[in-house]
Amino acid sequence: MRWQGIRIHIVAISLLIGLAAFLGAQWLYNSLNFQKPLRELLSQHKLVAAYQIEDAGDTYKITITLRETGNLMETYNLIYGEIEQVMGNRPFEIQLVDHRNDRLNSIFEQGQFAIHEALVVGNFTKMADALNGYARKAGVESRVYIDDYNIYWQMRDGSYYLYDVVPRKEYAGTTPVGVALDRR
Repeated sequence: MRWQGIRIHIVAISLLIGLAAFLGAQWLYNSLNFQKPLRELLSQHKLVAAYQIEDAGDTYKITITLRETGNLMETYNLIYGEIEQVMGNRPFEIQLVDHRNDRLNSIFEQGQFAIHEALVVGNFTKMADALNGYARKAGVESRVYIDDYNIYWQMRDGSYYLYDVVPRKEYAGTTPVGVALDRR
């Protein structure tokens, strides 16, 4: 079939071949440029027990199951920095998977008020005391860490453990110190 001297079926086939080549080149670029190195990094990392990478459109969601660690803040920042080097400018978020039980979940739910109050008001010492107090009352080991980017809460109850990382950037400018946060 012709339309003003142009064979329409030839044009359609050419467009499909061009689109397939473009999509194939994009997949190859993504695969070789960061997905393969990211998979290698996470599969060989001594602190990572398991991981999953999901392309959620504009942001890559990286779900990581950590091995037990003594300092969640150091472990998270180490892994975050290594992933950031591989990902370059691509936006990503890390979601941690832990091994919780009902007691840890209950303490975690109690502590949410103290965490969010501290993010708004800036009373981080009071927050840490409250979180550790809830855990101590239940007979659970607790550690709370804070840096410019996140609040880290880790608890241990026998073979169960809970890791939670709460970003502070959502509250930037509302804390008394008014720190502008842009890294995480």
